[in-house]
Amino acid sequence: MQVIPIDSTSYGCYAQLSQHYEAEFSPLTGKTPDKQGFYAIMPLDPTHIGYLACLQQGLPVGFAVVDIGRERFDIAEFYVIPTHRKFGYGRTFAFHIFDLYPGPWQVRQIAGADRAHNFWMSVIREYSQGQMTHDVEDDPDWGSVQIQRFLSRKPPVRI
Repeated sequence: MQVIPIDSTSYGCYAQLSQHYEAEFSPLTGKTPDKQGFYAIMPLDPTHIGYLACLQQGLPVGFAVVDIGRERFDIAEFYVIPTHRKFGYGRTFAFHIFDLYPGPWQVRQIAGADRAHNFWMSVIREYSQGQMTHDVEDDPDWGSVQIQRFLSRKPPVRI
């Protein structure tokens, strides 16, 4: 799998995949599409850095947005297309993202996102070798969230 930063040439792919992500989570977030049928997506900016996960053939299988403007690095969004789940792509992608940013991390799941919660608990437990915390907190944007905190101590990976 290749992990590539989202730039002007790959932004369209991110925007398209984000539509699927937003639709999948809409029962939990209450988001609805606009009059043209498009969901609002997270803008990428200097503190919200996007990455695509692609198969060796260049086919995208997911994306991640990392918020680097917080006290802890934060997975703001993470998505793997349904046909490529359960094959280890998400785990490999998450590990790569954590390795890019050594230091303190947090990953949050909105209430009701049970599959996402189970995925992140498994991935973070493995990545951190069990050196993590897990809490339930009120988030100003999402309401009640489950949140995992851990450290990435790996040297940065150059992509």
